[in-house]
Amino acid sequence: MKDLKLKEGERIVDEVRQYGLTTIWSWVGGFLLLSIAAFFMFWLFRHDWWGQGLFGLLIITGLFIFFRTYFLWKKNVFFITTHRLIDIEQQGFFHRVVSEIPYDQVEDVSGKVSGMFGMVFRYGDVRIQTGSGKVKIIVPHVKRPLQLQQQINEMRERHVSKYAHEFSGDVAEVIIDKLYELELPDLRRVQKVLDKRAKKLNEKE
Repeated sequence: MKDLKLKEGERIVDEVRQYGLTTIWSWVGGFLLLSIAAFFMFWLFRHDWWGQGLFGLLIITGLFIFFRTYFLWKKNVFFITTHRLIDIEQQGFFHRVVSEIPYDQVEDVSGKVSGMFGMVFRYGDVRIQTGSGKVKIIVPHVKRPLQLQQQINEMRERHVSKYAHEFSGDVAEVIIDKLYELELPDLRRVQKVLDKRAKKLNEKE
């Protein structure tokens, strides 16, 4: 997506959207309204303004349902990158919530398939928890949630093992590299800790 800003060296590994089959009832509803309008078109047009108005209302509502269903399906996307998990939740046309969890903060990933349709068509939910045990991201109605769970865990293990390997070398160099991945609020927090540490060391000297 154009508005997704990746960090230096970061790349998108996979992007996941809601399983299209789970939106079927919205498509059916829009199709029924258009079908009713087409079937009763001549009858409605014989009833002056209110019949024509009702015909137009059915057409507009049916097309609106089609557009809204596709829009929300397209905009609601879950990204797996080399550095983190990013969930973009589009709640209506003018409300979007973006959540992200770095791999080192992921505590638990669980996949769940429930219900008859979920078992038959193999879709369900994936929940990602932070270290506090609080659910931070829920990815609903995705195809093969257990495979997605496994993919996230593999990316997390790969990232953590790589970080541990890097940290076995020059500690200062690793910390400096990581600072370039932080945003301004986190940099300010780090700066406070560094100032306190430097002050204590100066006092000892």
